[in-house]
Amino acid sequence: MYAGTVGTRQVETCSTQATILQVAELMRSEHVGDLVVVEYRNGNPIPVGIVTDRDLVVEVMAMKVRPESVTAGEIMSRKLVIAYEGEQLEVAMERMRGSGVRRVPLVDSAGVLVGIVTLDDIIGKLAATLADVSRVGHRQNMDERLRRS
Repeated sequence: MYAGTVGTRQVETCSTQATILQVAELMRSEHVGDLVVVEYRNGNPIPVGIVTDRDLVVEVMAMKVRPESVTAGEIMSRKLVIAYEGEQLEVAMERMRGSGVRRVPLVDSAGVLVGIVTLDDIIGKLAATLADVSRVGHRQNMDERLRRS
């Protein structure tokens, strides 16, 4: 299974210059817990960081900093972990586990942002796969019962 088959293609982004107030407003309006921070190179969005709702709490609110005076570029996670859409999902999962992150931007072979993969996306995909596998055994039992009736 490839990393590109999991996750969401519709990903919310912001620039490094977006204020934390703008970030929070966008997260609220789009019902997301993170924004991928991008820089445009040759017209393409290239991920350079990520800002999560936890970053807002820990880096801004808990420090009693005015959200309009801080930018996404100042609090984003700079040690960005990414997944390539053409790589095996297990490779991306290992990278996530090794870095202790729950969500990673999904990029194409040129590094252009094409989506986001979250731990919840992976769990959902694996659960659906296991459900499909369990149906095989159930189907086999049903077929066997019909043949012996």
